[in-house]
Amino acid sequence: MKKSGFIFGIIFFLLMLSFNAGYTRFKMDILKVHPFSSVEKIPAGGSFKIALQVGINSQYHINSNEPLDESAIPTEIKFNPVDGVSFGKLIYPEGELKKFSFSEDELLIFEGTITIFAEVTLRDTFPPGPLLLSGVFSYQACTDQNCFMPQQDKFQLTVQVVDASQPAVPINQEIFKAIPVEKEIIVSTEAGQVLTSDEAKAKEIIEKGLFYAIAAFFVFGLALNLTPCVYPVIPITVSYFGGQTDKKRGHALLRASFYVIGIAIIFALLGLISGLAGKQWGFLFQNPWFVIIVTVIILAMAASMFGAFEIRIPASFMNKFGQAREGIIGSLIMGLTVGVVIAPCAAGIIIGLVGLVAKLGIVVKGTMLFFVMGLGLGLPYLILATFSGLLTKLPQSGMWMIWIKKFFGVLLVGVALYFFLPQARHIADMQGFFFGLLAIFGGLLLGFLDHAPGYTKAFKIGRGIFGALLILIGILWVDSAIHYEAPEIDWHQYSGESVAELVTDEKPVFIDFYADWCAPCKELEKKTFPDPQIVEIAKNFTMVKVDCTAPNAKIRAFMNKFHVTGMPTLVFIDAKGNEITNLREIGFMKPAELLKRMQATLSGGK
Repeated sequence: MKKSGFIFGIIFFLLMLSFNAGYTRFKMDILKVHPFSSVEKIPAGGSFKIALQVGINSQYHINSNEPLDESAIPTEIKFNPVDGVSFGKLIYPEGELKKFSFSEDELLIFEGTITIFAEVTLRDTFPPGPLLLSGVFSYQACTDQNCFMPQQDKFQLTVQVVDASQPAVPINQEIFKAIPVEKEIIVSTEAGQVLTSDEAKAKEIIEKGLFYAIAAFFVFGLALNLTPCVYPVIPITVSYFGGQTDKKRGHALLRASFYVIGIAIIFALLGLISGLAGKQWGFLFQNPWFVIIVTVIILAMAASMFGAFEIRIPASFMNKFGQAREGIIGSLIMGLTVGVVIAPCAAGIIIGLVGLVAKLGIVVKGTMLFFVMGLGLGLPYLILATFSGLLTKLPQSGMWMIWIKKFFGVLLVGVALYFFLPQARHIADMQGFFFGLLAIFGGLLLGFLDHAPGYTKAFKIGRGIFGALLILIGILWVDSAIHYEAPEIDWHQYSGESVAELVTDEKPVFIDFYADWCAPCKELEKKTFPDPQIVEIAKNFTMVKVDCTAPNAKIRAFMNKFHVTGMPTLVFIDAKGNEITNLREIGFMKPAELLKRMQATLSGGK
């Protein structure tokens, strides 16, 4: 009896040793942290750098130090405090944007080998001798399918501190040559303002002199033409100036100049007003209604390129100035109109610069610089407008202009999709959303934008009423689609029950082990669980969610019972309380695959 007990004890000891070794190997397989010092010896009162070189297994990635998802666990380093030692700001490498199968959005991650740097400063009176520096590297690892619990790896290194009269002895210089330059260092100015590094660079440009600042802002405005925001302006310019009757190049250039001045005025005014009002145009593009308005306007421009109507200044408005549509005033007003088209999209960049002008209090100088930036933005249109006038001298120029208009009409449809699709994929009722958008666009086009001759006054009134009703129906349709509440699964939040207690009414049990920091878990919530077939079949299950974000003792015991190591873990239990182990899944699962496994659970695991 004693002998069998002794053998059992040895077996138990070996099993525990094997388990611990396997767990350690599992952790070591994810990544390894190697600390390096920039010096072998450092005098008291001196400063040196530390580099943490992290080798990440090719099967895994870890979240960056600033993940895009606020609920994701960031990579973080914490040094253990040492009396007389201060640690500077950590310098992380740039994260990599990467798309994974479980996420519809790109994630900011670290993979491969990364190096993180920090500066260490010693007190003047720090005693000579060995200095032990240690800390913890915290991270969350994921594969392409699932994420693991947050983990920590400890690190330490030793540096020899010498007398202040002795020189530092550098080492590992190849590693420390690769220290990156930070992009978002905070800079305090003499006046007490706090500026980002980009604002500090802009301030440096402004302070180099007026001529240098004007040149820099002009080039910056010219560079804005590389963004999709300005595409709608091209066909408007070609259409407007291509139809001018005056064929003199000098007159065309003069009108084009006033056209560009109009763009510059609106560009500067809207940028300044937006900055002083503190608006953030970038956030507006997260609002479905703002995206719809922009999309409808661009689609209306596309329709005008295909001949549905002509973009022109109302004759009654032009008559107040005593000028023809083709005159200087007409060109200026068209430029102002075009500026309104460009500014909302490009205002995110303008606001950042206007914010700097507001901080520095250079309102007059700042307004002038924005005007110059608008001129830089408008330079290509000065050339395009002049060239559009010259097109009338070419043989069969009318057919050229018709083809060009249709070509840009196709491009404008593409621009509308560029703005619309990122927002549309977040809409629950996609069909209602598209039909509502079609109704708004149709009502605008049929009721108000068609100015073809031959319509009677009564018909114009009737089509206006019809168009207004169609727009109203479209607005209601879109609003219903945006706030559409799809049928949802009736989840039971786990609170410490046993498996037997979860099996009620002879129903099988589906368990979702999830965490707030788990990106694949969120994709399950977005893509899989709302699927109508999943919602319907879930009625035959007891659907249980187990929150493993910060598990208490009961939840941790439940996780251990099912050997949960990664998130999400999906467990299928039959009506008798037994897990069907061959159906278990760790990671994201598409609706079709989950549906098959739920059907298999109902049929006894087959």
